[in-house]
Amino acid sequence: MHTNKVISFFKSLFFSIVFLCVGNFAFAQILTSSPYSRYGIGEINLQTFATPSAMGGSFIAYHQDTIAPFFINSANPAGLSGLRLTTFELGGQSQFTKISSETTSIKKKNTNFSYGSVGFPLKRFGGAAFGIMPYSTVGYKITSSQETANIGKMTYVFQGDGGINKAFIGAGVKPFRKQLSKFQNSDLADTLTKYHQVKKYKNKKFIKELLSELSVGATGNYLFGTINQVTDVIYPGSITYFNSKRQRSVQINDFTFNGGLQTHFTIDSIKSGGHRRLLKQKIKIGIGAFVNSATAVKAKQSNIIYNYSLDGFGIERSKDTVLKSQDIPGTITLPLEMGVGLSFKKGEKLTVLMDAATINWKGFKYFNTPSTDFKNSYRVSAGLNFVPNKLAYGSANYIRRVQYRLGVSYSDGYLDLKNTAISNYFVSAGLGLPVGIGRFDDIAVINISAQYGKMGTMANNLLQEEYVRLVLGFTFNKRWFIKYVYD
Repeated sequence: MHTNKVISFFKSLFFSIVFLCVGNFAFAQILTSSPYSRYGIGEINLQTFATPSAMGGSFIAYHQDTIAPFFINSANPAGLSGLRLTTFELGGQSQFTKISSETTSIKKKNTNFSYGSVGFPLKRFGGAAFGIMPYSTVGYKITSSQETANIGKMTYVFQGDGGINKAFIGAGVKPFRKQLSKFQNSDLADTLTKYHQVKKYKNKKFIKELLSELSVGATGNYLFGTINQVTDVIYPGSITYFNSKRQRSVQINDFTFNGGLQTHFTIDSIKSGGHRRLLKQKIKIGIGAFVNSATAVKAKQSNIIYNYSLDGFGIERSKDTVLKSQDIPGTITLPLEMGVGLSFKKGEKLTVLMDAATINWKGFKYFNTPSTDFKNSYRVSAGLNFVPNKLAYGSANYIRRVQYRLGVSYSDGYLDLKNTAISNYFVSAGLGLPVGIGRFDDIAVINISAQYGKMGTMANNLLQEEYVRLVLGFTFNKRWFIKYVYD
């Protein structure tokens, strides 16, 4: 028994170290080519893994099935309470983007590791998880030119890279999980049944079930990373003016918190012809909510502005420094985000999810300075997951164990440029392909999802992005940390 526990511990430690090391290496790469990542702290990433990505990014009321495979709900920690096996998730993504203006277009491609996480049950009352993933990403290069009177042609070059990473640890528990069983075994339940007080019995049972299934969760996040931005003003062919360059580097290192809750109730029969008929597949109706707190995170900013010229080989020759500041402390205020969700589950086959969320981006401040480029935004999404029969084992029944997913999402966007909202919408589809030996306590799933969407507009001299995003994720379920008993 002692040897098994030691082996399990070192397995978990090994996977955890691999996830964190690979994550730190991968997040140093450029994850986006969006010109809109120039604003604020970059393009905000969906805080979900491959499974919700195929369902329009819906996650708020997404709770575990009673039969494996289990998954890690990284965005709403209340969903962690249903973990019954040790769970590992890791994944990466490729994005193919066409960026268009009214006159031209270019194509970009980005492929990177995206996330790694480890989750595990907390006895019978909850679950916990930790991991690492990108919070925001920056990656752009924009060039524009204009003619100015008495100066001539001026060329502007805007470049940026980097982003903010998020290491998180969260837990979800069911603090009242025995309320329903206590009521069903109580004298009150016996009395109500004896005197045929059906309505009162059902009302009491309904309330106790909501309490028993109530999950509450919280997550602590450590945000860290560097955003680099460079702006060049170039006077090609001019002998009167020197070119100028501004280099800005922002480092973030601080903690944020988010929380959530979920609950659901079961419909096991319906009234038909004056009698109640038991359902072959029970229906579960769930609700969920989450909140990401508005937080002023600590940051440091370094700036250097200098003039330069280009020699005959195109090499910069510095002339004089206009401004130089190093590690000036300040804060960046992240917005308050809130959302509610609804779920519908029919047995172990069909799950339907619907989300609605709002973000108070008007509260965003960059080193205590409000930005006029931001507005409050909302997001709505819906998705479904269907699996014909999770327990249909055997190679002949493999297709019946595959999970099929569809989704759609729309956001009116948090950027307001030239009095124009930068909206974003996509449709998604995916598969969950089971692999491995098929035992209930040793299951692996390959999750594949694809999103096709559009962001932005070509109106008012802005840019539109048309993208295809492919996400490949791996989910491993394994029964570890079990205390074996020998005769």
